[in-house]
Amino acid sequence: MQIRTRLTLQFTLLVSCILLISFVAIYYFSYKNVKEDFYDRLRSKAEGTASLLLKVKEIDNELLRIIDGTNRDQIFNDNMIIFDEENRVIYTNIIPPAQPAISVSNYWLDEIRKAGEIRYSDGDYEVIGLYYKYPYNRSVVLFAGQDLYGKANLANLRAVLAIIFLVVTAVVALAGWLFAQRAIAPITRVMNELEGILPQNLGVRLKTNNNKDEIGRLTDTFNKLLDRIENAFKVQKTFVANVSHELKNPLTKINSQLEVVLLKDREPETYRQTISSVLEDIKDLSLLSDSLLELAKVSDDRKDLLTEKVRIDDLLLDIREKMLKMRTDYNVGINLGELPEDDSWLELQGNSGLLKTAFLNLMDNGCKFSPDHTVNVILSVEPHEIAVGVGNNGEPIPEHDQSQIFHPFFRSNKTAGVKGYGIGLSLAERIVRLHGGYIGLQTRQEGTVFTVHFPRN
Repeated sequence: MQIRTRLTLQFTLLVSCILLISFVAIYYFSYKNVKEDFYDRLRSKAEGTASLLLKVKEIDNELLRIIDGTNRDQIFNDNMIIFDEENRVIYTNIIPPAQPAISVSNYWLDEIRKAGEIRYSDGDYEVIGLYYKYPYNRSVVLFAGQDLYGKANLANLRAVLAIIFLVVTAVVALAGWLFAQRAIAPITRVMNELEGILPQNLGVRLKTNNNKDEIGRLTDTFNKLLDRIENAFKVQKTFVANVSHELKNPLTKINSQLEVVLLKDREPETYRQTISSVLEDIKDLSLLSDSLLELAKVSDDRKDLLTEKVRIDDLLLDIREKMLKMRTDYNVGINLGELPEDDSWLELQGNSGLLKTAFLNLMDNGCKFSPDHTVNVILSVEPHEIAVGVGNNGEPIPEHDQSQIFHPFFRSNKTAGVKGYGIGLSLAERIVRLHGGYIGLQTRQEGTVFTVHFPRN
């Protein structure tokens, strides 16, 4: 069901329920008022007739019927019966052979004497029973009649209310349909604009008329989402292009070397050199594929990898030892500072293999781009975080390149001559982010410092 239809139905149902409750209340109170008014008329006429009969000695039954017939307060099909203390009929306005329209029993007469006044319905008749007391006479007066006028008014009221209810409901439904159309018009506009945004024109953004209402905030949210999607497409496009380029170079080199060596017979030494060169290129390809696999494996939602308690000081010492075995020309200095008395302050919930990869890449980059191949590592433990600074004395990273150094395959013009693929920093940044931390960058005249921050808890 469309939102417009749902809003119209909900609006119509709400107003209709309120209207129905109001009309039912109006009819109920009107019914009670008509009923009470009719009983008041019955009581008044019953008391008046009983007073004439019992107080005025000159009034007999015939004269009373004449007087009763001239009463302006006419009640349709009225039946009046007056009983004495022995339940004998002392007056009735029913002329024989006609019979009373209501049933009379000694039980009801006794109940009237006990209660003083009783009201009830008998078929189409409304009946009031009064216990009339006079100093020398006590009698029970039963007076019944049909309120045809009141019933007609109630029937007219029901018809009017029903017609008004149907008309108002129809008007409300139409107004709700138009109101819903106007209410969802901004959403329809946003939908139409979104349908026009394709991968070829991701730079297009939705128009925002009012940032303060819900539609404006929704539009801003869509625009931010489009920014992220556009950025993801750009990163993916750049990633694919760089991967293709990085894979194509060694493959082209391998192919060229093999084609050249097969053009004619060569000396065994030539074949040996070619095979060695091809093996070197294959190692580069293997290293590149391993880096790509690591990069693809690490993402923010892989919290299931963080299953170990890792001591950061031991980790740094192990990485230093491993790195010096790999490259004997590198120099790694580690300053652990003042270690806390509580060893738990040095522990991280994480993955030791991934953390070693991250810090190994940071140290390798520091040594690689330092003239003396030296990197200094400083550990700092605070109550709220663990910070590890990795700095060298190489040439500072240009400011315009600092926002892109963590993008895969990005390499500055100044580092184009140094062997590498531009994956190490990107992989390190993802690993640190997976552990809930971040990497800060500080450049200075004598070098660059990457500081890794981990929340201690």
